[in-house]
Amino acid sequence: MTVSKSLWINNFQLLLLSLLPAALITGPLISEIIINIISIFFIIEIYKSKKYSIFKNILFVLLTSFYLILIVSLINSEIFSSSALNVFSYIRFILFAFGAAEILKKSEINIKYLYYCLSLTIFIVVFDGYIQFFSGENILGFPKYRRDRLSGFFNDDLILGSYILRIIPVLLVLTLFLKNKIGNIFYLNLILILFSFLLICLSGERASFILMIIFIFVIGILIDINIRTKILFLITFLSLITFVFIFYHNIFDRYIVQFKDHVFGTKNQKIILRSYGPMFNTALKMFKANPILGLGPKSYRYYCDDPDYVSYYPERPIVIDNTLLTIAFSWKEIRNIKIDKIYVKKGDIIDFGDKLFLYHFSGDEKKYEFLSKKEGKILDLNYKEGKQYINKDWFLKLKPLKSQDRINTYVNSCNTHPHNTYLQLLAETGIVGFIYVFSLFLYILYIICKHTYNLVFFGKRSFSNLEICLFANFFIILWPLTTTGNFFNNWLNIISFYPLSFYIYFKLLKNEKSS
Repeated sequence: MTVSKSLWINNFQLLLLSLLPAALITGPLISEIIINIISIFFIIEIYKSKKYSIFKNILFVLLTSFYLILIVSLINSEIFSSSALNVFSYIRFILFAFGAAEILKKSEINIKYLYYCLSLTIFIVVFDGYIQFFSGENILGFPKYRRDRLSGFFNDDLILGSYILRIIPVLLVLTLFLKNKIGNIFYLNLILILFSFLLICLSGERASFILMIIFIFVIGILIDINIRTKILFLITFLSLITFVFIFYHNIFDRYIVQFKDHVFGTKNQKIILRSYGPMFNTALKMFKANPILGLGPKSYRYYCDDPDYVSYYPERPIVIDNTLLTIAFSWKEIRNIKIDKIYVKKGDIIDFGDKLFLYHFSGDEKKYEFLSKKEGKILDLNYKEGKQYINKDWFLKLKPLKSQDRINTYVNSCNTHPHNTYLQLLAETGIVGFIYVFSLFLYILYIICKHTYNLVFFGKRSFSNLEICLFANFFIILWPLTTTGNFFNNWLNIISFYPLSFYIYFKLLKNEKSS
């Protein structure tokens, strides 16, 4: 390979890695393309250079072992065809982390370039989040879907706080790493980090807020920076949080009142973890069915309504009225609609999945087809040419032919995942997968405790600031006592493996200096 071609490939990979934080904002597609390209280049480079020693790296061995556990669990399950592609391709996250570390290792200029790109990305995201908070919509016109939540560039996906929480530790690590080489930018980025933490609070994501507090507590005690800087940062942060809780009642209600109701129940219904308890219970039933290897990765969605595992929300009795079909959308979709063309008429017999009408949202000319979720003979239509409908308006009345007119039931705990990493691992990968990941959490906890002990009793620092920040990041990612996203979600895996690449890089750098 010529020098110019090698340089072009290196620069191309660096560009992709630098764009990854911005790509994550657009969703999993572009970021998936980026990590796949980096993984492929990494494999090619290993093959050409014959540097197979990477496969002896203890971290690579451990991660690959977990990958093999997932495959064994999948093969042992009854959902092989449904989850095979996702599970077998899980190796790409591991290859990406090591491939990204190799990109960083090639030159310190790469680190600087990536640092500036990351700083700019976070600045734009945070700035946009504050615009949405104060004006009601972001710079792209995305509205606040709830008065106590922010989404920013993520539109109807309320993950702004989660994104910032997982990406800001990398910015902090690079800021500390380049502290003596970036001048006043160091202090500007500390201010950016401060307002990023505040935006996590304003986003209304309770889990991210709690994990942010844990992260700040760990690094505030353990990292070695000027004590005045620590105190100033802490006082400013606490003052801003207090101000927000006092003057923004929606935020106070979200974190205090709603949190208390979710955990301990309301005055009328004293039900512990009423929103998540049934999902947790279903996951535990699945675990008991196959405690060793679980029912297979990503299997919760397939078994959650199975009679052997299903659980119900006791406080949510519902009446399903099969005589009325309403125009119902998710709470995330608040726009009105206009019907462009109707496919049915009075007297027609419809079934599940039949096309009822063509419509578009107000302010958006893109056309959609509305499909029936009920069956029966149409008795009446609530339709006028050009009429604007709002969510929950009724569209037609039916005489059910196969179903009861009304069904009294309860809401079950079905979802794509049980909203807790460790319960999901127990249900889907059994005790083997659970122990593997939980042991990693315990190891990181041991490292943090060891560093604290040596610091308090001997004034000795076992790990550098960079390592502590990354350990604190992994600690909150693996923290067990909170609700979480889907462990096998592509977007979450990409943003979680992204900081791992920096840990691998700094570990390689440390080993080179000590050898």
